[in-house]
Amino acid sequence: MPRLSQNNDLPVAITSLRLCTALQDCGAIGVANAFGKSSAEHLYVYDDRNLGYTDWTDVAPEFVTKCFVATNPNNITIALLPLDGRIITGPSVIVGGVCDGMLLTDKEMCLIEFKTNVSDFNYLTIIQRANDAIAQLWHTFDGIIKPKCAKKSKDVEQMLSVDFYVVFDKDLEVTGANAELMDLQIQFLTDNNHPLYFDNGKTFQ
Repeated sequence: MPRLSQNNDLPVAITSLRLCTALQDCGAIGVANAFGKSSAEHLYVYDDRNLGYTDWTDVAPEFVTKCFVATNPNNITIALLPLDGRIITGPSVIVGGVCDGMLLTDKEMCLIEFKTNVSDFNYLTIIQRANDAIAQLWHTFDGIIKPKCAKKSKDVEQMLSVDFYVVFDKDLEVTGANAELMDLQIQFLTDNNHPLYFDNGKTFQ
């Protein structure tokens, strides 16, 4: 499978990445050595078990149902930060949970947690894993990113639109249309003032 090239320098064009230098002390590898960037029209983000962290490709893989698809009709530059197992690994940092990855543009921050290892639609399992994912997503943002960026005098919520995604295997048809999952979305928005989605993709503008 073709791999997107990695870049060792923070791209000046993506101003939002500057604030993420705050994550440099969160693990064994810094942001500058871990992120990828692309302006491809379709980007397929997935949880790579062999690597142990989130990766992506611009060619639809065979396991596309387990991917988060970033649709990019205007070919803007999008950066992928593989958080769990790559950028955020410090034992004192990961307590509380870390989401799998983050997509960044100059305007948007999109945090993603994959639960694609759930193999069948068992209602109780789906709800439990959904709640686990929500806790990981919110702790990553509110417990790690926001306070570390605040130390750099950066207010993430003033600079970027922030949203959150829980990704199940698309074949299981786990969506926010489910009544209890819809309630979780509403509660998340009410509590945190940011949207949460159970979806396998997003269009970036």
